[in-house]
Amino acid sequence: MNLVPGPGNAKRTGYLELFFDLVFVFAVTQLITTLEHDHQATGWFHVALLGWLVWWAWSQFTWAGNAIDLDRRTTRVALLAVTAVTLLFAAALPDAFAAGGAGLRFAVPYVVVRLGGLALYWTGLRAEPEHQAALRSYLPVAVIPPVVVLAGAVSPPSVRPWVWLGAVGLDVASALAAGRGEFRVAPAHFAERHALFVIIALGEAVVGIGAVLAGAEPGPLLAATAVAAFVVVASQWWGYFDWVQEAAEARLTGEPDLRRRGHLARDLFTFLHFPIVLGTVFVAYGVEEALLHPGRPLDTAAQVALGGGLVLFLGGFVLGNARAGQPLLVERVAAAIIVVATIALLGQRLDAYVVVGILAVGLVAATVVETFRRSR
Repeated sequence: MNLVPGPGNAKRTGYLELFFDLVFVFAVTQLITTLEHDHQATGWFHVALLGWLVWWAWSQFTWAGNAIDLDRRTTRVALLAVTAVTLLFAAALPDAFAAGGAGLRFAVPYVVVRLGGLALYWTGLRAEPEHQAALRSYLPVAVIPPVVVLAGAVSPPSVRPWVWLGAVGLDVASALAAGRGEFRVAPAHFAERHALFVIIALGEAVVGIGAVLAGAEPGPLLAATAVAAFVVVASQWWGYFDWVQEAAEARLTGEPDLRRRGHLARDLFTFLHFPIVLGTVFVAYGVEEALLHPGRPLDTAAQVALGGGLVLFLGGFVLGNARAGQPLLVERVAAAIIVVATIALLGQRLDAYVVVGILAVGLVAATVVETFRRSR
């Protein structure tokens, strides 16, 4: 149940929002499937683009759900309908850049979800004219990117990525334009929603590890790689949930100016959580590939996934902490350097289980140092 924000009665995530998130679990799985089909540079570019489009669709509903009452029956029915349509565009993700009608199979339901979300946001604020007035600074620009996505879907496959990249730029522009308005953010709910999406991404890595273990022949190399891979994912969990999630919520709560709070929520969560989530998706693919071939060096795609994914994940926190006006996260910068050095120097020379083991040790060491320093 969504509670109205107030003293001692903070709004929290409701069951309807959790149900809505289930289709995004599937969407994240589809992103990994897309990467499995194309290891070339274009494949990484495509996944990053699709990842942004998925993220922005989810983020738009998170802002709406943070502001409106989701317990109205009409709102529930509308969100359930949007959930069903979201499932359609998630199913079409792996073929979104293919020729023929594949682009439209993704774009049409995607546009319905985006525009439907904006309509739900607007109508849900009809009893709050001041907040609705702030939304006017966002809507005129926000309705354009979905139309551009639709235009890209009917473009040639070679042109489509660049059209959709333009849609990404317009998404960013719409969020910046919205900074002129005074959006009212419920900190506890907003932080919790984003933490749950991080859990979704981490869950894909755990599922990937379990799926390989269930279908592979048992052996010491596989077991060692599985343990190391799990430690990598567990370190990611620790890096977010040991203190970052609570600190981000506290930072929002401690900002009394509503306009600055909205800016902070946009930057810390809507913008800077994207590299954290995308990096986690890449890591999920990388550890799965390492588990499939633990006794030989990682291929280039797995190296890029593990190295690039962890750097994105760690970099999101470093940038977010700086945006919150806090000191540099030295341990996370050091961990990123360890990751880059390990992949660059050893990725093609050592077997996968050794490389994943070194990454696990480096991440744990950085985590222990940071935890000890913060505890003091």
